[in-house]
Amino acid sequence: MTLPNKIIYIIHQPKTTTRINIDRVSVEKFIIDADTGSDDAVALLIALRNPKIDILGITIASGNVPMKQGVINAFSTTELCGKKIDIYAGAEKPLTRDYIEIYSLEEFIKHVHSRDPASASGQCVHGVDGMGDIGITPKTMDIQKKSAIDYLVSSFNEQPNDITLVTLGPLTNIAQAINKDPSISSKVKHCYVMGGTSDGSGNVSAAAEYNIWVDPEAAQTVFNSGMQITMVGWDNSYKYAMLREEEIEKVKSINTKYADFVVDIQKTLRELTLETYGHDGFDLPDPITMAIAIDNSIIEESQQLHVVVDTRDGITRGQTIVDYFDAENGEQNIRVVTKSSKEKFMELLMDSVR
Repeated sequence: MTLPNKIIYIIHQPKTTTRINIDRVSVEKFIIDADTGSDDAVALLIALRNPKIDILGITIASGNVPMKQGVINAFSTTELCGKKIDIYAGAEKPLTRDYIEIYSLEEFIKHVHSRDPASASGQCVHGVDGMGDIGITPKTMDIQKKSAIDYLVSSFNEQPNDITLVTLGPLTNIAQAINKDPSISSKVKHCYVMGGTSDGSGNVSAAAEYNIWVDPEAAQTVFNSGMQITMVGWDNSYKYAMLREEEIEKVKSINTKYADFVVDIQKTLRELTLETYGHDGFDLPDPITMAIAIDNSIIEESQQLHVVVDTRDGITRGQTIVDYFDAENGEQNIRVVTKSSKEKFMELLMDSVR
């Protein structure tokens, strides 16, 4: 049963009747920027299914998949959830780099090790379509005519300090919006970034997480913009949002279309995990970021720190350098999440698929 956003109580008093409007749910306005692969789709589902979140719009950039495929996947996810959300096409390539599609893990690793400055898709991880290649397509698509960049600029100018921004992919769209109007940095209520790592680990190279690696120049622009940012690094995902076989079965046992969707679209990632690491499972970096944006109590430990993005080509390209001991005496520009509650994350995930 769906409860109304507001309940009207009528209080009877002698000779008067007073009508009082009481908010049933305190709603937070979100704009979500994504490169819609399989984990982005789960993060979108979490937000779409949460009564506390009003998604004003979804902006798409290239990353896990090319931007146009990311738009398709975003529509598939909103359609599954029975929601009509404005979706905006954004950047097709990083700020200063080329972007190429790579479909095999072997070729992706070869590309990274070559130190080629071009960025590459994550289709070897998420499938050619980004959704596990299980044939998910939306019935209809109505893409907004306004570009993602113009939408971001106008939204934060029209509703300053009222909209939370959640970024799930490379930060190209956000950087382009800041370059167009630097004033929006101070008008974002708060920005939650899935990107980087707080412990020096990497999932593309020895040092870099994928979203930052794809467009390090964009990440540098956003991190240096003065925007209030919480960084949820990949280390939070593999430590606190890794689903093993038992937890996957627990999700599937809910037996809803949402639970099936969350698991089924991870098909390519599960196969890759089994082949590479010898166990069944997958981690959910974008969903734990979305969960934290919705419920900050999932954060168990965080620090306000100076973070620098390495934009040089080489083994450290895209590394988020976290200055724990203030060695650089730099601005403490980022709240870095270092520990999260897996129990609370799983509880929110399970609630979203019921």
